[in-house]
Amino acid sequence: MTHAHATKEILYVDDEPKALKYFARMFESHFTMVTAASAEEAIRYLDEASHRVGVLVTDQRMPGTTGVELMEQVRAHHPNIVRVLLTAYSDLDAAVKAVNEGGAFRYLTKPFDEDEMIGTLLRAQEHHAALEDRDRLLQEKLSVLHRLVVMDRIRGLATAVTALEGRLQQAWPALVAYMKQAPVGERIRVQMDEIVGMNMIAIGRQEAELMVRTVEMLLRDTLEHASGETREVGLRTMIEDLVHDGRPQLAEEEIEIRIEGGDGLPPLSTDAGLLRRLVELILRRLSDLQEEPTHITVRMGTDGEMLSVDLQGAFDGLEAGQFASLFAAAMPLQKWPIGLDMDLLSAFLIAHHLGGTLQVHPAPPQGPTVSLRLPRQPPVAAPAVKDPAWFDTVFATLEQWEREESDWE
Repeated sequence: MTHAHATKEILYVDDEPKALKYFARMFESHFTMVTAASAEEAIRYLDEASHRVGVLVTDQRMPGTTGVELMEQVRAHHPNIVRVLLTAYSDLDAAVKAVNEGGAFRYLTKPFDEDEMIGTLLRAQEHHAALEDRDRLLQEKLSVLHRLVVMDRIRGLATAVTALEGRLQQAWPALVAYMKQAPVGERIRVQMDEIVGMNMIAIGRQEAELMVRTVEMLLRDTLEHASGETREVGLRTMIEDLVHDGRPQLAEEEIEIRIEGGDGLPPLSTDAGLLRRLVELILRRLSDLQEEPTHITVRMGTDGEMLSVDLQGAFDGLEAGQFASLFAAAMPLQKWPIGLDMDLLSAFLIAHHLGGTLQVHPAPPQGPTVSLRLPRQPPVAAPAVKDPAWFDTVFATLEQWEREESDWE
C-alpha cells in the first residue's frame, strides 16, 4: 500500500547498519526511503538532493555528530524538511533539546511502534507539503509586488528622461539601450528577500526621494559639464590629459591607465566638456569595481564611420552583483554598497546625446569592457520625438523579468 501524498523521500539516519536495513524494509512499501550511515553522509546527500527530501528521521546516539546536532544543521540550511528524532527513554533530555533547538516535529522513543511511526511520517509529509505550499504562495505574492515596484521605478526613470529630453538629445533611446542591458535576473535574486519585510508606504516615499536624487545626479553628471559649443577634439590627447589630471587619485587607488592606439585618428567635432565627462564617468565606474591594485586599458580605433573607445578592466569577469551595480538606477529597493554613484545611466545619456552608443560587456573575451562608439561629426539636432515603441521596449524588460524568474525558481 502506498499513500498518494507521500511524494517526497524519507531520509533515515543511523550509524547501525542493521537498523538502516530494518527501517528501510519496514516502510518502503509506504514511502520512498533513503538512508545514511552518519550525519556527515546525510548532510552530503542533502547538499545535492534536498529538493527530493520531505522528512528527516534521525537516531540521537551516533558517534561524532548527534541526531540533535544534525537536526540543528538541517533546520538552518533546509528549514522546510520536517525533522523527527528517535531516542531511548534515557535520552529524554535530548528529546526536549531537539524540540527547542533542532525544531523537531516530533520525537519517538525506541523501540518504536510501526503503526505510530507510519502515522507520524504521514503527518510529517503533510506538514512538509503545507510548508511548501505556503512558500509558493508567498513567492507568488512577492513576485506580483516586486513587479509593481519595478514598474514604478521604470515610470520614474521615464519621467526623469522626459524632463531632460529638451536639453539632452536622444535621451529616450539612451534609456532604452540602458534598460536592455540591465541584468534583470540578478535584480530578482538580490531583491526578493528584501521585499519580504518592506513597508509599502515607506517604499513609496523612498522611491519618490530616490527619483529626485536620480534627476539631480543626471543633471550633475551630464549638462553641468557641457561646454556649450562644438569644436574639434583629439581623442587620444583628451584622454591623456584626463588621465594626467586624475593621476594623484589613480595612484592612491593603485590603478594604472594604459592607453593603446589613437595616434592617427581624425579629430572629433563634438562638445569637449561632455566627451571628457563621458570618458571620466566610465573610468571612474571601472575603477570603483576593482578592489585590488590593477590597471584599465583604453583602446582607440575606428569602427566603420565611428571612432571607437574600449575601456577594459584587468579582472577576468564581473561578478553578478558588480555588473548589476552598474545599472543601480533600474534596481528598486536594492541598497548597493557603493551607492547610486556606481550607475552608468549618465554615461548612456551623454553617449547618445553625442550621437554615439554605449555597450557594457560583463565577461571575457570582450569584457569586462565598456565599449563607446562616437561619430566624427556631431549629429544634426532634431525635434524631440518619442516613439511609443520605445516605451514598450523599456517595459518589455518586465517580460524578461518574468521569464528569468520562472527559470530561477
